[in-house]
Amino acid sequence: MKTWVLTSLSKPLLDECRQRLSSLSTANEINLVVPVTTESATTICADLQVTPIEGEARFASMPGVHQIKCLEVTLFLIRSSSIEKSLSEVTQTPDVVLAQDLLPVKVLRHLMGEGTTLYVQTPLVVVPPYLTQIDEGYVLSQKKPTSPITSSSAQRVLIIGGGLAGAMVAYELSQRGREIVLVDAGCVPGSGASALFAGLIHPHWQASDSPLFQLTRAGFEAMVKCLKAFPDVFISTGVMDAASSSVEYVRWQKAWKEEQPIAMPEHFAKLLDKENASRLTGLSLSQGGWFYEEAGLVHAGRLVRRLLEASRATVLPNTKVRLERRDGTWVALNEQTQIVAGAPTCVVCSAMGSAEVIGLAPHFLGLNPLYGRISLLRDTDLPTLKCALTGDGYVAKTAEGFCAVGATYEAGDKPQMSAFEAHEHNLQTFNKLMGYRPEVLAAGFYEGVRAVPLDRMPLAGRVTTVRELENLSFKGVPELKAIPRAKGLWMCAGFGSRGLTWGLSCAQLVHAQICAEPLPLVASLATKLDPARFMPKLLAKKP
Repeated sequence: MKTWVLTSLSKPLLDECRQRLSSLSTANEINLVVPVTTESATTICADLQVTPIEGEARFASMPGVHQIKCLEVTLFLIRSSSIEKSLSEVTQTPDVVLAQDLLPVKVLRHLMGEGTTLYVQTPLVVVPPYLTQIDEGYVLSQKKPTSPITSSSAQRVLIIGGGLAGAMVAYELSQRGREIVLVDAGCVPGSGASALFAGLIHPHWQASDSPLFQLTRAGFEAMVKCLKAFPDVFISTGVMDAASSSVEYVRWQKAWKEEQPIAMPEHFAKLLDKENASRLTGLSLSQGGWFYEEAGLVHAGRLVRRLLEASRATVLPNTKVRLERRDGTWVALNEQTQIVAGAPTCVVCSAMGSAEVIGLAPHFLGLNPLYGRISLLRDTDLPTLKCALTGDGYVAKTAEGFCAVGATYEAGDKPQMSAFEAHEHNLQTFNKLMGYRPEVLAAGFYEGVRAVPLDRMPLAGRVTTVRELENLSFKGVPELKAIPRAKGLWMCAGFGSRGLTWGLSCAQLVHAQICAEPLPLVASLATKLDPARFMPKLLAKKP
């Protein structure tokens, strides 16, 4: 697909873009990147005379990247405080840049690369030396250095790991016609931490527009769209995020009134007082809280299976492997060093095992294990609970009889608390959210090991191996872009306890990099997920 970038929303430029699109026979194969500030997605679609698919623009009023599939094109709206800021967050070197006037050199050098053609509506009296005129457009006189994000044209992709991450990556890549071979160490896909019967999906509101809030917001938007294709995995009860104290609720009230850190549409989040929050939840809460209307519970294990079915992946279970690159192909070797699968492109999605698969020590990826246990209650407990509840803990119940409260966060890959202590920790959730403990009985656990990076943000992007790190020497701390990357190798891992919410955005990020499409996240946020982000300081210590 071709990528075009508009540099403003001036009417003449929108008119020209519309005319150019109408002259193409393959307009629906255009990704159109549009910087926006306050303009609505509806207005932009009307100005361009494109027809958005129903529901695609529901979240587009908030900052970030919003992918809106239309009948004619796919729009990528990058919303920020200014057009200049939005343009600086463009991640994909486009084929075409449409501008009303000549842009500043810094902006042009960021947007343009080899193969980019600039079209300027106002004729240039003098062509600057860094541009060369070709027909009615302009190209860079000096080629821009190759971006660290390069595409892979290989149709066959090898995925290591069959949990949420692997299934999400497989699904996204299959939408672009990639053939998927997935190798998993478990007896069935989704047999590890992803086997949770019912987990929460919600956007994790924060008082600042931090990378965490940006990512959970983007991931939530992506998942709401995706789950429409898999109705049997989603329980759309909504989620109540209750305040832990009156002080916190007052702070939330102030943020809501002042539209801080961002203005949020009510279908995304609305603040309810204690009475309304209790009525909606079905439990007597101590405080009010945020209600996420489109949130709910997801059957995680079932979602893994549905995504893999939809991707038509070839799945090889019960196979622990490590990777080697041979003659331009990534091969997966089993414990007997036999080749079980191979492909030019590989994505490692093996949670805590990801470093071992590529032959790195875990600290190079900043990964740590975090053991977690959710207390399972009787199916007759909490009979009045209407929607999932979160805050300082998690409470959920489904019609199938699943009833749970939790969860513990125990350092390492083994339990640190006794069973009694773990249940007591989880049952304290009721005291924190309701001020009392209802009559419930903890009957067992759902437990698993989460893979958590040092900064609590997941790993998604191109990765390196020991081979690329050999004989490297830096003076001081190197820049992240100076870390070499292995050709054809990506990673999507380290989801922690929020994989259901932000995992699909991570998978879409990897998919977009592999397929050389506009990223679903702004450039500054994508950098925060770079799997090599912990390496510069570690490599600076080398003798």
